[in-house]
Amino acid sequence: MLIPILILFFGPFIGVLLNIFLKVKTNKFIGLTVLFSGAFLMGISLFGLMPELYEHGDIAQAGIWLVVGFFFQIVLEKFTGGLGHGHIHKEDIPKDALVLFVGLFVHALLEGYSAGVSSYLNPGLLSGLVIGIAIHEIPASFALSILLGNRFKNKKILYGLLFIYVLTTPLGYSLGTFLHKQNIVSNNLSFIITAIIAGTFLHISTTIVFESSLWKKEGLKKWLIIFAGLLISFFACELGHQH
Repeated sequence: MLIPILILFFGPFIGVLLNIFLKVKTNKFIGLTVLFSGAFLMGISLFGLMPELYEHGDIAQAGIWLVVGFFFQIVLEKFTGGLGHGHIHKEDIPKDALVLFVGLFVHALLEGYSAGVSSYLNPGLLSGLVIGIAIHEIPASFALSILLGNRFKNKKILYGLLFIYVLTTPLGYSLGTFLHKQNIVSNNLSFIITAIIAGTFLHISTTIVFESSLWKKEGLKKWLIIFAGLLISFFACELGHQH
């Protein structure tokens, strides 16, 4: 349990370090990381989460909750402005920094929780999902640290909020694992939560992939990154199924 928690910690931690210490600005590296994480999450949903849902649960119910998750992510983005993807669309970002932070906190907590649920229900899928979420959190925390740095000049407040955010995904993972090991959450509720999370991942990943300029100058490089993310996620899920 310690290894996935550390992986989920270092994902957002690296994103914060990139901004605070290395002073990396929004550049091609961050953009390509966003694209890879989106393709990876798409693969985890298509090759891992969705087959499990349709194999072990009610097909109609799985479809309904997938759709709920998809539209839940759309609603959640009203509070994050898409920052959870690692994008900075200034016109969409909420002006209230606390609203932004709470929205991203919920986003990261649910991602961690989904990994914790998968850890309990199907340990074989854990590595791919955890790695995908950790990679996804690098550009998300990077973008958050930029915006919070612009809005909070008090370093104690700034670093305090960033520290809380870095711990959010590992907290969600621990919560998901604990609740299911203690049988506090029923298997049916676990099924619903997993379907909702898969739906949110589908929205996140498709938004990231289709927002990219795939037919312009750097299109070939972006296509290669997308296929790499899908291919790696496929093998990660296949290794999980073999366990």
